[in-house]
Amino acid sequence: MLKVSHLGIDIGGAHLKVIGVDKRNKVIFVDYISCAIWEGIEKLQAKIRNINNIINNNSVKCGITMSGEMCDNFKNRLIGAKILIKECNKLRFNNFFYVSSKEVFTKKPNYKHLISLNWHSIGRFLENKIENCIAIDFGSTTTDFICIKNNKIINKFTDDYSRINNTELLYTGFTRTPIFGVTNQIDYNKKKLKIIPEFFSNTSDIYRILGRLDKKIDLDDTADKSKKNITQSLIRLSRSFGFDYKSKNLKKLKVISQKISSIQLNQIFQITLELQKKFLLKNQPVIISGIGQDVLYNYLKKNKLKTFYFKQFLNKSRLNKEASFHAPAVSIALLLQRLK
Repeated sequence: MLKVSHLGIDIGGAHLKVIGVDKRNKVIFVDYISCAIWEGIEKLQAKIRNINNIINNNSVKCGITMSGEMCDNFKNRLIGAKILIKECNKLRFNNFFYVSSKEVFTKKPNYKHLISLNWHSIGRFLENKIENCIAIDFGSTTTDFICIKNNKIINKFTDDYSRINNTELLYTGFTRTPIFGVTNQIDYNKKKLKIIPEFFSNTSDIYRILGRLDKKIDLDDTADKSKKNITQSLIRLSRSFGFDYKSKNLKKLKVISQKISSIQLNQIFQITLELQKKFLLKNQPVIISGIGQDVLYNYLKKNKLKTFYFKQFLNKSRLNKEASFHAPAVSIALLLQRLK
């Protein structure tokens, strides 16, 4: 039986992330699955039953955070959060919900302090680990920026609307972002190549073509519901530019993929510079997590930022890198250790 003492669960709209730690704060359990809540709550219900079976220990403390309440099968986010909380209360454990208020964890959350605050837990965990930094979580769908100064989160905003419009949240991700969501054109051989604003391909195709997407995190359906291999990715990417794939276009499409990746990573880099200036954090460390952490780490290093991995702040475990793909969930589990 797994000797999990604290469990962190992050319920996204597309994925469910579950991290378990033992009494020594060592990560001993990591689970990451596709869980498209917008297709129905049944997938989450099945997974909750599965978690109850895998971790058969009623003494576990379980912390929960979420962003899945924004799925469009819910009438609004408040109703979505209520439904998700109801389902989470079917877990066998002593359950708490993460909130951004001073209490940190509560059984009866104020929804304003609960909705889409999974990113906030990263900052609260790092507050006790590092005095000043910008933490960047480059996930499947979004990129979150958490600014810490004098051991305190100093982000000005907590809701998605405000964060998007004040460069604290960028809706770009390592696998799920449509290509036209990164840019509407690229420069190629001194020409401007327009990208068709139709969901023909996404960033998972780009990183698959570039050989940077590990199969373990390649969970989502492709745009055309076909195979997750390089050839099919090349076919999908070609459609986004209005031509059919032929082998003679391989080099061209690899160059295109690299350009789109660079545009995406540069967007993250520029926001990082902007936040460093805004909060007087220039030359302070940048801490990277999320499933896209390696490509972002290398890009920021190349651009002379003082960059570190989130996993460096975890107690030694062979699962640390895998856990750092899901930094909100592991942060929740470790923050629970402080709950008295």
